[in-house]
Amino acid sequence: MGDRTAKVGLGPGSLIYVGEHRTDAVSIQAIRYNSAAVEEFSAIAATETRPLLTEDSVTWIDIDGIHDPHLIEEIGEQFGVHFLMLEDIMNSTSRPKVEFGDDYMFLTLKSIESIPGKDELQLEQFSMIVGKNYLITFQEQKGDPFNPVRERIRTAKGVVRSRNTHYLAYLLLDIIVDNYITTSDRYSESIEKLEMAILRRPTDLTLHRILSLRKDLMDFKRSIDPLREMVNAIQKEVDKNIAKYYRDLYDHILSEVENLNMYREMLVTLLDLYHSSLSYKMNSVMKVLTVITTIFVPLTFLVGVYGMNFKYMPELEWKYGYFAVMGIMSIIVLAMLNYFRRRKWL
Repeated sequence: MGDRTAKVGLGPGSLIYVGEHRTDAVSIQAIRYNSAAVEEFSAIAATETRPLLTEDSVTWIDIDGIHDPHLIEEIGEQFGVHFLMLEDIMNSTSRPKVEFGDDYMFLTLKSIESIPGKDELQLEQFSMIVGKNYLITFQEQKGDPFNPVRERIRTAKGVVRSRNTHYLAYLLLDIIVDNYITTSDRYSESIEKLEMAILRRPTDLTLHRILSLRKDLMDFKRSIDPLREMVNAIQKEVDKNIAKYYRDLYDHILSEVENLNMYREMLVTLLDLYHSSLSYKMNSVMKVLTVITTIFVPLTFLVGVYGMNFKYMPELEWKYGYFAVMGIMSIIVLAMLNYFRRRKWL
């Protein structure tokens, strides 16, 4: 992970990547489309991006990798992006937000990927610059969930080819929110499994899973809460024909925020249930030990009496003394067990 302290003492506009260390090359590809045609470009240079723009088309420029400061700076120069926004693009720890420039909109947020078989939260920094006839996306690494959008552009499915860049931005955000929902559903299933595990047999591993899930939910909430504010701000700025899509997206996000709040309360309940289960097990063990100890008190008394070293004890020379004492001890044990059962202590 890149060190945030590396920026200490540097002036505004100093582009330093903050995030997981990466050595792979940054790649740029683009799709240019309108209602009549689609063109795709791959392995293009930063200086070749601006010339792709045309007045009658939408150009989606996709950049995989945010760890090359020279390339990010060139993109900023090509499209007139403020240097503070470029800093946010390269900082994978920056808070999700939206800002509006003179002729473009800037968004940065967390993309969440749901990986089957893995419990940890997979977060990736994702940024967008939305201009009049172009949209630029910045991703930390190659691979994204946006292939359905690309196919809709290629096949002219739906209305994407006849809409502007704000609609394209909505489609990308919609997929990100869908992944949020998928991840949220996984949390719901995990909580149900944890509850069953606690009711069956709580272990230290169960507690570890509860605490790990609580941490993931906190990270999740830190990502989705600002996203709600962001979408709410966007819907007030875009055209009313596009704003309805963002309102629908806002409703989905609000629903997930409510679900997360419910999950956090459920985890608190699970923690209480876990500690209660441990206390119940401990009480059960202590009850059994107490019963055993209580049973052995009179037996110990009898053994102690006949273990005294007095010479004149009548029962010591009695032929049936041993069997009589053992019989009395057995009767005492059975009587006490019957009493405990009647009092429902066993």
